[in-house]
Amino acid sequence: MNRAMWLLAPAMLIAQPASARDADTKAEEAQEIAEDAARDLKDSRFYNKPGASRADYDADWQTCRLIARGSKTPAGSVPIYDPAMYNPAISPLAAGIGSGIGAAIGAAIVEGQMRRANRRNCLLIKGWRLVELPAAESAKVAAMSDTDRQSYFATMVGAQTVDGDITEMTSFTPVTDAKLNMTGTPTGPASLFLGKKVDPRTPLTLADNEGALVLAFRRNDAGSAGRSGRVQIRRFDRENGDLFYQPRDWKKKGDHTTYNSEFVSKDKKAAYELHVAKLTPGWYVLQTDAVGTVLPNTTNCFGAPAFEVKAGEYGYLTDASPFLDAALATGGRHTGMGYARNFDEAKAAMMGFQPEAAARMVEVRIENGATYSCAGQVMTRMDFPGVTDVVPGPIAKTEPSVGEPQDVLPTSAASDGLPSAE
Repeated sequence: MNRAMWLLAPAMLIAQPASARDADTKAEEAQEIAEDAARDLKDSRFYNKPGASRADYDADWQTCRLIARGSKTPAGSVPIYDPAMYNPAISPLAAGIGSGIGAAIGAAIVEGQMRRANRRNCLLIKGWRLVELPAAESAKVAAMSDTDRQSYFATMVGAQTVDGDITEMTSFTPVTDAKLNMTGTPTGPASLFLGKKVDPRTPLTLADNEGALVLAFRRNDAGSAGRSGRVQIRRFDRENGDLFYQPRDWKKKGDHTTYNSEFVSKDKKAAYELHVAKLTPGWYVLQTDAVGTVLPNTTNCFGAPAFEVKAGEYGYLTDASPFLDAALATGGRHTGMGYARNFDEAKAAMMGFQPEAAARMVEVRIENGATYSCAGQVMTRMDFPGVTDVVPGPIAKTEPSVGEPQDVLPTSAASDGLPSAE
């Protein structure tokens, strides 16, 4: 460019129509996303969805990247950052980071590994298949030029048939099997847990703005007998498609709202173990569960069962069966929580301890598909068996106009820490 052209360049840039500048910006962003998404198109593996295009893959990859970072919810909204609220999705591993540079580096590496795993889970949940190529085919791809390799992947991401080991997610309901017994008459007497050192026959009462949730741990076969487990629920913002988060100064404000609760089995020898938790009325999601002594490390943020707790009611949710290394009819083994609804049996068992509460028991309606901000755990989805109702999408919010203040995520949510952490 000669000097005259160089002097004219700024004027030429200013004179460029806004629409043209926007188009250039979008093209640059698309190119950057495509380059980033290519890091999961390797010589040895790639993602495939029959009929999809490379642009489809790039778009889903970028969406999953933002979700894994905590910058987007699975519903597509931006998590609200409020310094007064404790939102674990904003800084997924904040609670576990130690002091010092070494600890920060280690946490960044672990967080990067978790984000990669969650990006993978997100793509699988969206219907993509992870294809791992045979050694011979992988060597052929490795020997291709960059141009040929890109052409190869542009074809293979949407190919109808592919060769190699395929990993995919086709079902999100807990495992069912002929040997996993989650129904039928309990094999032993029922027990009831109302709290530490609380007599199960002490009459239950509910305050004016209080409801209760009833859950039972059922152990009806060898795979669940003597096994312990836990189920965690979180308060759900059904209108905005996210969780409600407890204010940091909740004690100062006198906020006694239930934001989360946990059912932990206490009598693993009982064939039928009832639990009652008093909760603030409102919507909740079944966020996660675990069997045995391990703590939960997953969150159903890509789709969770949601249900409403109403004031004055004892709402029965489910029977949960903790299977640990249980033998399957197929010949394999299974570890995980099984779910089935046996309302009449739960009510009959409650009648033996709390007849007035049993008379007010109702079966809560469950809706599948509740999505919310994904915290720093293994992100997954769980559909409650037999449920066809689906949580309606969050109410659409208008985008802020130019010049209006917008929510700004802190650095921990907007970046991946170390350059290699992605």
